[in-house]
Amino acid sequence: MSDRFKLVGITLLGICVLALSTAPDTFAAGSKKKDPLAWKPPTHIHMRPMMVPAGGTIVPMTFYLEATKRERTEDICKRMPRVRDAVLSSLSRNPVKVRKRKIILKGLDAQMLKPLNKAVGKKYIKKVYISKGAVRMGTGKIKRRPYAVIDGCENILRSEKERQQALKAQKEK
Repeated sequence: MSDRFKLVGITLLGICVLALSTAPDTFAAGSKKKDPLAWKPPTHIHMRPMMVPAGGTIVPMTFYLEATKRERTEDICKRMPRVRDAVLSSLSRNPVKVRKRKIILKGLDAQMLKPLNKAVGKKYIKKVYISKGAVRMGTGKIKRRPYAVIDGCENILRSEKERQQALKAQKEK
């Protein structure tokens, strides 16, 4: 009986060693680059900070755009120069209100929505969020605004390009 227990013990030990030796390979496989076809664009776009007219001066502001659908963020990003021009032209006609040296943002989002959708060409933008000051771009997410992926359109357009290349490679196979 003792030979039998030794054989079972050695077999179990061998299986454990084999499992532990292949474990790093399975964890490394999970850390590889994600499938570009599985990537979904965010619903919000973090625009670069802009200097906009307010009262008799110019102040920095950051705009966040909420798309009507996830698929629309790519279309908005492709037209981002037009969107920035629409923001500046709209605010140069009707500057941000200042009362007692404080910027009044109330109603500014509704004022900006129509010119932005006109710049994009269709009603792709559902809501505009505005922050006083310049919210810096980086890599990751904004803690106070988890919906807004930082580095906005650059990551969205880069991911779209990777996805198109993956689709092209898949069709060729």
